[in-house]
Amino acid sequence: MLGLGGDEGSVDASVKALIHVAEPKLELLPGAVQALREGVRRTLAYADELGEREHSPLDLTPAGYGADARIGLMFASPEVLLATLEGSDALRDYFLSASNPDEAYALLVMQCHRSQRFGQAIRNGQLVDDVAQTVVSFGAHRLVDVCADEVSLRHQVAQRAFRSVAAVAARRIALLNAQQQALGTEKMQVELRLATLGGSATVVDALPAADGLPVDAASLKRRLAEINEALAELAPIGTLEGKLAQVRKVCSAPQDFVSVRTESLFLDRMGVLRSPGEGEEGIPLNIETVALGKLQPIERVIVPVRVTRQALAAWRDRLA
Repeated sequence: MLGLGGDEGSVDASVKALIHVAEPKLELLPGAVQALREGVRRTLAYADELGEREHSPLDLTPAGYGADARIGLMFASPEVLLATLEGSDALRDYFLSASNPDEAYALLVMQCHRSQRFGQAIRNGQLVDDVAQTVVSFGAHRLVDVCADEVSLRHQVAQRAFRSVAAVAARRIALLNAQQQALGTEKMQVELRLATLGGSATVVDALPAADGLPVDAASLKRRLAEINEALAELAPIGTLEGKLAQVRKVCSAPQDFVSVRTESLFLDRMGVLRSPGEGEEGIPLNIETVALGKLQPIERVIVPVRVTRQALAAWRDRLA
């Protein structure tokens, strides 16, 4: 779908694009492009695979909202839906161009929230109070990759997947650097605390009492050994070779770092998770969640959608 196939020149261009996002300094490292070629081929193939997944776009027109109860689960109100449409610079720019069709396709990106509460539920045909319930809601809506048709949207999805792998590699390097710095700071604190507990010299310990460090020498020494071991493992991240190894690790197994899982939910109109096997009424909702990264992963729900110029105007009139 990305149209690169096995052409080495195109693959090298993709390698350089990935390096530019993940760690631009790798351009200075001899052999970096060659080291990443195979991983980038895998990333391109994986991106194409994600782009080729079949999905029916949700219709965000007023008619679609009224006919498809799933849309009401994804937006707290019609006002939130309109705010999402009007707040999208990409959608606005698309419709401002007279050469574009009246219909637009895009990816709706959202955060899924789950909270716990006590409420009423049907159990064995009886209404029961104070039942533990899970409420599912969606927020932080964004429209991205606005385009004219479903084929173009699939291509955009593939491109976004490739860029996401590069971004995950960049974030992984940044997180490992941050871990290294945090451990270095903690090491100095532990060494200072140890110095206050032993030796004849006078050492002023300015660390707060509630800093979380052990208070006895034996525990401090154990923690110092753990820190030194962790710092030894992280030492390569301070070199270009170490950064290259992390980028190569990500793009060689892109499915592990940009993963997609499908989940089937059964929700009532208030977003409460229901059990169809217990005879409860609900709306089936299948969602795809993309997890970005393995260190402190970021998760977003991704849904293809469609909307028209006329629908946007109709929403404004309806909610004026």
